[in-house]
Amino acid sequence: MNRVKSHLLTKEHDSLILNNKNNPQSTLNNINKRVINKLQAVPWEINEDVLYYINDTLKPADEPETPIQERERVKAFKLRDLETDNVINYLLENGNKFYFGWKYDKRGRSYSQGYHVNPQGNSYRKAMLNYSNKEELTTEGIQYLKYDIANQLGFDKESWFKRNLEATKVINIIFANDNFNEEAMLYIADNKADDRELFIKAIYAYYRGVILGEPIGHNMGLDCTASGLQLMSALACCPVTAENSNVHAKIARQYTQEAQDKLAELELELASIQ
Repeated sequence: MNRVKSHLLTKEHDSLILNNKNNPQSTLNNINKRVINKLQAVPWEINEDVLYYINDTLKPADEPETPIQERERVKAFKLRDLETDNVINYLLENGNKFYFGWKYDKRGRSYSQGYHVNPQGNSYRKAMLNYSNKEELTTEGIQYLKYDIANQLGFDKESWFKRNLEATKVINIIFANDNFNEEAMLYIADNKADDRELFIKAIYAYYRGVILGEPIGHNMGLDCTASGLQLMSALACCPVTAENSNVHAKIARQYTQEAQDKLAELELELASIQ
């Protein structure tokens, strides 16, 4: 086995790179195991506050299906839903503290190896999870929690000021006089929120962390990089824009040089065709 300094071990013939079955040891010494170790050392728990309110949903098929295909898809969904309930019950009955294995893909992105319970799953699976280690909210933490509430209402592309304003409006409705109006929360979740499950999760985090003043283990996601600007910086061959949009300086220079070379090749091709 490959010992990893966390709470998990990888199998002897398993790879830390996804879909790298042919030669699992070939890249072992050339990848950043420190990040994997850190991710695998993070304890998680089931968020019992929201389980009663959230549900998994079967998305419509991407392409038209025959009646038999539709029945099979619904059957598979119901089976996974039942299995998920069993996994949740097992985790709750065994201390409600657990860890995920993580791997990279060949582009260096990190992926949790959870299935029924997974911090990178759909909204239902994200909403059911919290960090097990809890902390009291700081002023900055409360602000970001309000951004999270606004994000789930569909304001994730707006300015921080706008997000704060919209979250405050909702908070004043749901927590008027510091009382938790669950009916108001559910009405907004069902009729106003872009993401019902994650909105309920964020509201309960606010209730625990701000109204009750308890330590919480809320986790949230933010878009940290503008990929459009990154691509434009490559097409424009601008290393300054590349660096300012979170592309590493060395990579940015290589990135823009490759774009310049490719554009030069295309120009020669076009010239030869003309």
